Amino acid sequence: MDGRIGWGIISSANISRRALIPAIAAAGNATLECVGTPNAAKVEANAREFGYRILPSYESVLEDPSVTAIYNPLPNGLHAEWSIRAMEAGKHVLCEKPFTCNAGEIAAMVDVSRRTGMWLMEAFMYRFHPQMALAKEILQSGRLGTLRFIRASFTFNSAPDPNNPRFQRGQGPGALLDVGCYCVNAVRHFSDGAPAAVTAWSSIEAECGGDMTTTALLEYPTHTALIDCSFESFGRAGVELVGSAGKLEIPKPWLPGLDPAVIVVTDKNGVETFTTEGVDQYRLMVEHFGDCILNNHPPVRGPEDAHENMRVLDAIALSAAQHQRIEL
Repeated sequence: MDGRIGWGIISSANISRRALIPAIAAAGNATLECVGTPNAAKVEANAREFGYRILPSYESVLEDPSVTAIYNPLPNGLHAEWSIRAMEAGKHVLCEKPFTCNAGEIAAMVDVSRRTGMWLMEAFMYRFHPQMALAKEILQSGRLGTLRFIRASFTFNSAPDPNNPRFQRGQGPGALLDVGCYCVNAVRHFSDGAPAAVTAWSSIEAECGGDMTTTALLEYPTHTALIDCSFESFGRAGVELVGSAGKLEIPKPWLPGLDPAVIVVTDKNGVETFTTEGVDQYRLMVEHFGDCILNNHPPVRGPEDAHENMRVLDAIALSAAQHQRIEL
């Protein structure tokens, strides 16, 4: 390979136009070759701006010889099918979160990735921001003492819309899969794994069957974590780590933007603010995945990590539905 990965995108999803297409354009090891969509009008102006070809279908992207990697931002219910089809066609896949609608669908994706030798990664872009590594470093330094509690939130108002996949039955609707997945992922990051048990509550939107709000308590041997996600609450986002000797706050964990990001640590010595450089976390994600392909090394978080995240999400949904504590 010549040091640049040819990318193809299946669908005209807003996340592609808003974040991934500019990220691929800015990446040092990537070229956006094409976008496949039956709705060409949605991306015509964008294609002129970024110089890629518009293809008439998802299949045509998978068949394009210039494409080495696929970005899959389709609705949740289509993630497994099209990621598998892409890998079977010899393409590496960066799949939008959540990986699937349930953990059972991931086993086939993992099997195909191993059999074909195609890399497969869940697109949790926030994990590539340096503030996440810095927060973990501070926690591991012992400055906070023994970890006792984690709080992770991601909420906003979004009225039910049958034209939005977030509210379509069969497409993995609801706040838990859409934004609660970030909270669970962050808790696992700072806890070094999945919880032993969860207890959850949800409010359900009757038309689509998805949750509008979910709150869950996650149990670990030395600490607990509380997550809350919502489509019907005032906008909030944050991660807080509380230890026996101090606390750490990440005010903008998911979408810090391009400005320098801030971490605030409070302990017996007072308050200290750490600032990390402003970066495009989407670009860093694209460059990492491209480097995996160019240098044949696995992603920092492979599909097994996505499977563990989905197992926790499944347990939270089951706990809320059955009104009982669920052990993993």
